[in-house]
Amino acid sequence: MAELAKETFTSRDYHLAAEMYERNSLKQQNTNYEVLLGYGDSLAKCGNIRDSVGIYSRCLAATSVPAEKLKHLATALLDDMAGSGPTSRRRIEASFACPLCEGTLCQPVTAGCGHTYCRNCVDPAKNCRVCGLKIVTVGETNVLIQRLVERWWPREVEASRARHEGDILVRKGHLGQALERYNLAVHLAPNSPLHLSNRAHVLLLLNRPSAALTDADHAVRLRPDWGKGHYRRGIALSALGRHEEALYALCISVAIDKNPQAVRHELTKILHRVLSPGVCRQNVLSSRTPYSLTKSASRTRRRHQLMNPKRSRRAALNRSDYEDNSSGEEEFSQTISRRLRSSIAPQVNTKLQASLDRVYQDMEKFKRIEPKPAEVLLPPLSGGTAGELDCILCCRLLWKPVTTPCGHTYCWMCLDRCLDYSSACPLCVTSLADYLASSQKTVTDFVERALKTVAPAEYTSRAVSHQLELVQGLGLLGNEEIAIFICTTAFPCVACPLFVYEPRYRLMVRRCVESGVRQFGIAACLNKDATGTKRYAEYGTILDIRDRVLLKDGCSILSTVGGKRFRVLSGGEKDGYDTAQVEFLRDTVVQETQLLNLLELHDKVRAKGRRWWDTVPSTQKSEIQRVFGRMPDTEEDWPRLPDGPSWAWWLLAILPLGPQLQVGILGTTSLEKRLRAIEKTLDHMEQRQPTVAAAHSERTTTSSSICMDGRAITSTAISIVQQS
Repeated sequence: MAELAKETFTSRDYHLAAEMYERNSLKQQNTNYEVLLGYGDSLAKCGNIRDSVGIYSRCLAATSVPAEKLKHLATALLDDMAGSGPTSRRRIEASFACPLCEGTLCQPVTAGCGHTYCRNCVDPAKNCRVCGLKIVTVGETNVLIQRLVERWWPREVEASRARHEGDILVRKGHLGQALERYNLAVHLAPNSPLHLSNRAHVLLLLNRPSAALTDADHAVRLRPDWGKGHYRRGIALSALGRHEEALYALCISVAIDKNPQAVRHELTKILHRVLSPGVCRQNVLSSRTPYSLTKSASRTRRRHQLMNPKRSRRAALNRSDYEDNSSGEEEFSQTISRRLRSSIAPQVNTKLQASLDRVYQDMEKFKRIEPKPAEVLLPPLSGGTAGELDCILCCRLLWKPVTTPCGHTYCWMCLDRCLDYSSACPLCVTSLADYLASSQKTVTDFVERALKTVAPAEYTSRAVSHQLELVQGLGLLGNEEIAIFICTTAFPCVACPLFVYEPRYRLMVRRCVESGVRQFGIAACLNKDATGTKRYAEYGTILDIRDRVLLKDGCSILSTVGGKRFRVLSGGEKDGYDTAQVEFLRDTVVQETQLLNLLELHDKVRAKGRRWWDTVPSTQKSEIQRVFGRMPDTEEDWPRLPDGPSWAWWLLAILPLGPQLQVGILGTTSLEKRLRAIEKTLDHMEQRQPTVAAAHSERTTTSSSICMDGRAITSTAISIVQQS
């Protein structure tokens, strides 16, 4: 039955195993401690910790049990503590402290996710404590944050530096020197539980548990919701032999921090000491291996021999050594069995139950405590503080501050504009090529919270001015002014992939994306005028950005689709790129008397277009469809659409038309004229069929390398036209 119960326990059917162990212990006259331990383990795994504690207590009262045998009880208790404690809340998000040690930042470094740590705390192999993202690399010390913390919290910074130096000395084994650094930290910041906790740790290593407990108690009073303080207190209490109190402190620590693995080993040892009977408590506390049943039987036999030597000699004459050993072990087993079956539980059991009751009661109190950081750090709100948060590039208050790997902080858009022209840091000229290629630019959380705390009104005003700059730069104020990308002629409802590499257009595209509008105008570049200045076409198309692929060098490939057509009324300029006052175009309404003729013309031209398309070589068809997609179907209400049927524009995009003719057709508002122009082109091409392929190749690139402004880029099949 015992073996079957053990197999049932191994299969994780703990309730059934508990029942089998209970029946076995009641039926068997000689119950060994292994069966009773199995019963206790099954009860613990079922969550019945109170009854399991009683079983373990009876077992330890009868015989010596190794501490590792209590691992299931320790695990069940810790899991129960972690599940019944207060809901885990991040206390570090509203603090200016280090997310890991929760103290004043010392040599602050900003991770790629935008959160800042002490240099000694951050670990690139782990995830960010705040956002959970992996910390890939650690850059140089954040210059701005270092200056701010030294300016705002000078004593706390000095104390934090002393604490970190003490941590390094502890790792090297120089405990006396470490204690001196911790003493300095506590002197500079006496109300910081961090310094008290670390000093308690080194005091315990120096075999001064009373002093360690004093520091741990002070840390818990300063911050009762901090799990590490309770942990330090529990270890110190255990060293002083106050095991029930130590058990309480460690359980509170687990309930707060939800990290049972950190204290599992220590709690197992404390449970063993608490459950062991008082008469043999000192033996159990020793580090020697507990007695086995065989050794205990031998000692019992020798004790009987000393008490009755004559009987022992007679027994030796009548029995062999083997029989003597067997009978002694059997006698000892019977003795142990009687003790195990005794209903009298040790007094320590009551103490343990009281400690557990106290833990569960205090959990309700901790749920109502508002969590706070170890060091409550608030920057001074005196005048002149906001000036320390100005961008060195635009000389205005930082907006969406970002930090480079070299440790310098700029406005997001100011850094972008600098990187449009150079991949080096504007201040120290360190190469930012890898930083630019990683696309991991994020807002520096510490600086942004400082801005909102120190200068909330100024920061709000800065946000409004930034948004105003965006809409002004894109012509979004309702005055029909738009940004113009001078490149080629695009058509409504037709895809137009673009390679953006010029700094002015990189800025324009960023503004489109950041503003959420994701639109700009495009117009063909024409010949230079008399003054030598390039001019663009009178008619153009609005492009909608569908996708943007950012390349490692800051350039981008845009996937856009044509929208409304426009006519340029007057031109302008904004930060290097062109803008224009425009009026939007739409086809004239088709009269009922003209509708029948237009339907006939529409069907005839579409049929001709399909026949021509069938003559295009399959390789060129594949490249065209890769760029422009398939020929659209005819819309049911195409005569009433502002730009007519979309298939006509798709056909115009792939026909070998000259730039001037493309612009002319784009600007016409007569659907009939547009269809006739397509028909005339198709008829002309039908007469000169051999030249179609050559003419088409001038508009669609089919090779794997495309030359753009003297530079080669790799592409599989993408139509890209020279930018001006």
